[in-house]
Amino acid sequence: MKNTASETTSGTPHAAPAMPSRRGFLASSALLGATLFSPLRAVAASPAAAPVATAAVDKAVKTGLPQRVTLTCSADMAHAVSATWRAAGPLQSPQGQIAPLTAGPGFDAAAQSFPAEPFTFETESGETTYQYSLTFANLTADTQYCFRVGDGRSWSEWNTFQTALDKPKPFSFLYFGDVQTDIRAQCSRAVRTAFRHAPDARFMVCAGDLVNRGHDDNLWGEFSDAFSFIAATVPCLPTPGNHDTKRPEKAPEPEAPYTAAPAYHAHFHLPANGPKNAQILNGEAYYADCQGLRVISINSNVFDDDAPTNAAHKQAWDAQLAWLEEVLANNPNRWTVVTHHHPIYSTSKGRDNAGLRSLVRPLYDKYKVDLVLQGHDHSYGRTHKLAGDQIVDPAAPGTIYIVSVCGPKMYPFKPKFESLMAATASEKQLFQVIDVDGDTLSYKSRSIDGQLVDAFQLKKDATGASTYLPTGKA
Repeated sequence: MKNTASETTSGTPHAAPAMPSRRGFLASSALLGATLFSPLRAVAASPAAAPVATAAVDKAVKTGLPQRVTLTCSADMAHAVSATWRAAGPLQSPQGQIAPLTAGPGFDAAAQSFPAEPFTFETESGETTYQYSLTFANLTADTQYCFRVGDGRSWSEWNTFQTALDKPKPFSFLYFGDVQTDIRAQCSRAVRTAFRHAPDARFMVCAGDLVNRGHDDNLWGEFSDAFSFIAATVPCLPTPGNHDTKRPEKAPEPEAPYTAAPAYHAHFHLPANGPKNAQILNGEAYYADCQGLRVISINSNVFDDDAPTNAAHKQAWDAQLAWLEEVLANNPNRWTVVTHHHPIYSTSKGRDNAGLRSLVRPLYDKYKVDLVLQGHDHSYGRTHKLAGDQIVDPAAPGTIYIVSVCGPKMYPFKPKFESLMAATASEKQLFQVIDVDGDTLSYKSRSIDGQLVDAFQLKKDATGASTYLPTGKA
């Protein structure tokens, strides 16, 4: 379905698209094998988890209206964006339409159609789900667009978004730590409060554990409800957490248990610019560029063991590490942000990802990564500027590491690395707004009542060296 060798395979407009061939998300990966990604294999829904129906969902199912419409980042956010959605059944002509936004209602006369591709799997209860994805390509930079998805007869509403500029320009993005639990009930308020603070955000970073059980389609429905129309207007840039890898308890052990479950990939159509020697990590290890900033996602589940567990794991391990260095070394952007789920410097009692730290922290030091955005520990901790596991002078080369939490599941803050922390918080649902403006990166963390929890700036000189400036915390 997605993440093939060319991200824009489905990005060619057609007046009347024909039904594309089914390509399963990772069918080309010999490492993954048929046991993980058969289109008709049961992959989701815990027996104890009953579907949560709403009147709107019931109506959408009966009428065939698209559900769970989600935008995701492309590698080049100035010229492309991807979308996924859920259909009530198989579609004969899945497609999306896009047109430049105008003030008048006649914009749809200029709409172009793009064909979509299917992703079909079955829940543990035997229910077949039908997801579709496409990439809107060859877009104009710094332009507002309207888009909709459907089958030519039943359509979603027209949603709006804006492409990035193809050179540096001030912009904002959002960062959320773990969502994971009570998604519809409690995470929704965090997402919506964040959107009020940054309605023009170019994208949203989600640092893993988007749901509690990666196979559970009901939880992905809650995720879609919590992000609601925001997910269809602000592209998502997720990285997989350990809970996103969960398969049903009675399912056969997957060949790559460190990869995200099929339902994760059904909801996001992400760049296919990850490790060439580990296609199994497509959509999990990738990067995206936006107006002078490169954001890199790595799957930290790959490095969660002390050493690779088998030959396939070793290949993914080595390939991701080599790829990470390559995209750091060949980064033309002024700013570099890395996101992964497991923290380099944990914030919760009894936690320490020493193996991960020994692998990637030297690369962050070597290539002067500005920020590392993480989750997993369900409390808040933001370090001083660090290099070599030590606090450095604000003007010296170094990286700032952040752990945050969006959902209501909380852990006590009692880290091994408390001496490295510049700001901490616990028992708070949080969101972060990060502004990039030329040589200045401004960061603010707020609790969902709007109170400022932490803030700082990084300023760069002509050589690219940054100075760290604390600007306040509550």
